[in-house]
Amino acid sequence: MIEIDYKNLKKLCDWKTVRKYIDIEDRFESEIKGNPLIYTVYIKNFKDFETGLTIIESGKVGKEYFMTKGHRHKNPVEEIYILIKGSGKLLIKEKNKVRKINMKKGKIYLIPGKSGHRLINTGKNRLEVFTIYSKNAGHDYGFKF
Repeated sequence: MIEIDYKNLKKLCDWKTVRKYIDIEDRFESEIKGNPLIYTVYIKNFKDFETGLTIIESGKVGKEYFMTKGHRHKNPVEEIYILIKGSGKLLIKEKNKVRKINMKKGKIYLIPGKSGHRLINTGKNRLEVFTIYSKNAGHDYGFKF
């Protein structure tokens, strides 16, 4: 058995993905000057699954809050999200219908396998969400909400 404190995931991660404004500017309706950090994902690789710690900075582009790029899985497998810190929304798109869920700390959110999903930081501090998903999921970042 391995015990991992989510706070150590940054140190234990196998790789990280950093997204700045320029990387996801097409997801926002407005534009801003500069190229601020929007979010970072720290990934830990296991045999059959991966875990991630997504940290979204606090901020806005126009009237929109900072958010992840959003994606759906190439293979219809579920994903688990757990809010660790901050306040935010989880958007889930299924069959052209978008649900906005106000996340609550410690609750477990099961993302259906065929749905698109995105996180939005609606708070004044960083939003931190722990994720668990199959390595076979595949990520389609061309998905639009």
